Amino acid sequence: ASRTARLGRCPRTHASSLTIARPPVSRLLMGDEPADALAALWPRSLADLVVVGACAFFGFTVPIALFDSTVLFTYHPTCMSMGFGLLMTLGVGAGLKLRALGPGAERVRALWVHAATQTLALFLALGGFVAIYRNKAIHGKPHFTTTHGKLGLLTIVLTVLSPTIGAVAFKRLGLLDAVPEQARPLVKAVHRRLGLFTWCAGALATSLALPHPAVDQGSLTSAWQVSVFVICAGVAFWHFTEPKGARRDGFALLDTKDSQS
Repeated sequence: ASRTARLGRCPRTHASSLTIARPPVSRLLMGDEPADALAALWPRSLADLVVVGACAFFGFTVPIALFDSTVLFTYHPTCMSMGFGLLMTLGVGAGLKLRALGPGAERVRALWVHAATQTLALFLALGGFVAIYRNKAIHGKPHFTTTHGKLGLLTIVLTVLSPTIGAVAFKRLGLLDAVPEQARPLVKAVHRRLGLFTWCAGALATSLALPHPAVDQGSLTSAWQVSVFVICAGVAFWHFTEPKGARRDGFALLDTKDSQS
């Protein structure tokens, strides 16, 4: 009998049919590797639960505290908190988790979830942008004069650009066929890096806005700032652990030329 059989271990198979357990401490922070691509979208660890909880707290309590349907300005923080703080963060997290998994039909379905989440985040961000632009125009105030305003404009431009490139990079939509084959890996790489940079710009713009008198809610604002810090730390944790951890555990690397995605 083989050494694997003598030790009572199951032979390692494809990632889509086997869940690989991490050591106990690593499992607490990072969770077991997902059994399939769709499972990667769900919180699997303490770190995931903390980050998702921070996203939900920020994304829902900002609208609860600030939204007033009769005040145009309040549509801005409402849309931005839900678009960037909640949906885009979860979408970025899904992208980071999925990129190291092997290709297949389940992974494609998971990418559709990622695309839908980011598209909804885009519409919310555009709604927030229109609200603040119209509000300033109504009150005769100049646009894009503050650091927050300038960074916000950059973020909106990137928020439109990133999913546009993502749509081209997603093989199933058929747009990638119009790109020369040798350039296709570059399109995918640009989308991944630009998406993460866009999220970082949005997180910074959010942090700059929270102390503003029109937004400040005292101790609740402090809680929002803590939640944004936790969200940023969580995305950094996903970025530096998910792909490398999956690769060390033997998961198939995503081939940027894969016809399935």
